[in-house]
Amino acid sequence: MLKKYKDLIIFIIIGLIVFFILFYSKINSDLIWNFGFSYNTAMGKLMYQDFNMVISPLYPLITGLFMAIFGKNMLVFTIINTIYVMLVIYLVYKINPKIYLLSVPFAINACLANYDTFCILFAIMLIYFEKKRKNDYLIGFIIGLAFLTKINSGVLLAIPSLYYFKDFKKILKRFTGFMIPNVITILVFAILDNLKNYISYVFLGILDFAKNNFQFSIVALIVPLVIIYLIYLFVKEKNIMYLYGIFFTAMIYPVMNEIHVMIATFPAIITILNKFDEFVYRLRYFTILFILIPIAGFIIDSKNNDFTYDDNIFKYRPIQSIYLKNRDDLKSYFQGYYGDVCFLLYDNYLYKLLLDLPINKYDVILYGNLGYNGTKKMINYLKTLEDDHYFVLDSTITGAQYNMEIMNYVQTHMQIDAMVGNFYIFKKKPLEN
Repeated sequence: MLKKYKDLIIFIIIGLIVFFILFYSKINSDLIWNFGFSYNTAMGKLMYQDFNMVISPLYPLITGLFMAIFGKNMLVFTIINTIYVMLVIYLVYKINPKIYLLSVPFAINACLANYDTFCILFAIMLIYFEKKRKNDYLIGFIIGLAFLTKINSGVLLAIPSLYYFKDFKKILKRFTGFMIPNVITILVFAILDNLKNYISYVFLGILDFAKNNFQFSIVALIVPLVIIYLIYLFVKEKNIMYLYGIFFTAMIYPVMNEIHVMIATFPAIITILNKFDEFVYRLRYFTILFILIPIAGFIIDSKNNDFTYDDNIFKYRPIQSIYLKNRDDLKSYFQGYYGDVCFLLYDNYLYKLLLDLPINKYDVILYGNLGYNGTKKMINYLKTLEDDHYFVLDSTITGAQYNMEIMNYVQTHMQIDAMVGNFYIFKKKPLEN
C-alpha cells in the first residue's frame, strides 16, 4: 500500500517542508511587498490607483482573491504560496518523474513567496506543454499570463515561439492566445478608469526600475556558462525546450544577485536534469541531503535573530523583534495619531501593516515603483503637505532600490525633530516671510 501511494506521501512531506521554510524564515522586504499587494487586493483596493507597484497585476490579483475567501493574513498567504511551489514541482514531475526529486532543492531556493514563483510556474508549464505538443492557443494564453505577471517574463517566454517562424499559422495562434488575457486586462482597467495608471506604473515605471536598480554578484557568472551549454544542446538537438531555459535566464537582469540567479536558471536546470534523467534518477536518494541545506540555513538564521510573534495579520508568523520594537517606539512617539505623518521608509509596508494603517499610492518609494516621472511627482506631493507634517525616514538605508532623491529632498527641506528607534523624524518647515 505504501508503494502505491509513495509519490503522494513524498509530495505531502515536500509540501510540509516548503510551508515550514516559507512560514518560519526571516521576514524580508520582498516578502512584505508581495504580501501587502495581495492583502490590499483582498481588502478591495484597486492596484495602481489605491496603491502603487511596478509589477503586472496577475499575482496579487489571484493571491488576493484567495486571501479574500480564506483569510487576510500571513498564514493563508503562506499556504497559498506553498501550493504555488508544489504546482511547480508537480509540473516537473509531469515533465519527467525521474528528475522531480532532485529538482526540489532548486525549487525551494528559487520559488519564494512572491510573483517570481508565478513566472517560474508558467515557464515550466510551457516546457511541459511543448513536450506534450499542446494546443498553440493554450501556449499563447500561458505566455500572456506570464506577461501579466511580469512583463519581461512574458516577453522572454514568447521569444522561443519564433522557432516556428516558417509556420506563420502556428505563431498567429500563439499570438491570439497571448492577446486574450491582455485585451481583457486592458478593457477591465479602461472600464475602471485605471488604464493610464496601469501603463504608467507597469510599462513606463519598469524603465526607471532597470536604470536605477542594477546589482551584481559573482555568482551571476554561472549564467553565461549555463546559456552556452544550452545553446550547444539546442544546436545539437533542435529542441525548443532548451530555448525556454536560455531566454528565461535574462530574468536575472538588472538585480543580478544570488536569489535572482536561482530564479533565472531554474527552467534551465530542469531542462539539463531532463537531459541526464537516468543519471539524475540514480542520485534521487541524495535529495534529502540537498533539502537539508535550506533547512540548515533557516535554523542558523533563527539562532542569529531574535524572533517574536504578533497576533495581528501576521498570525503567529515569527518576526524579527527589532521590527516590533521600532513599531512600539513609533506608537509611543506619535501617541497613536498618524494623521499628519508621512512614512518614507524602505519597509513602509511592514510598519504600516504592523501599525494597522491604510496603504496609499506613495508607500513603495523605490525606483520604478512610482510610475512615469515618479520621483518628481512624489516630491511635488510632499510639497503639498501642510506645515508641521512629520516625515519618518530610515536612519540606515540597506535597500539598494531606495529612492535617495526623495530622502535627500526631505533632509534638505525639512527640519529634524527627533530620532526614534531606527528612524529619523523630520518636520516640515513653515514658509519664511
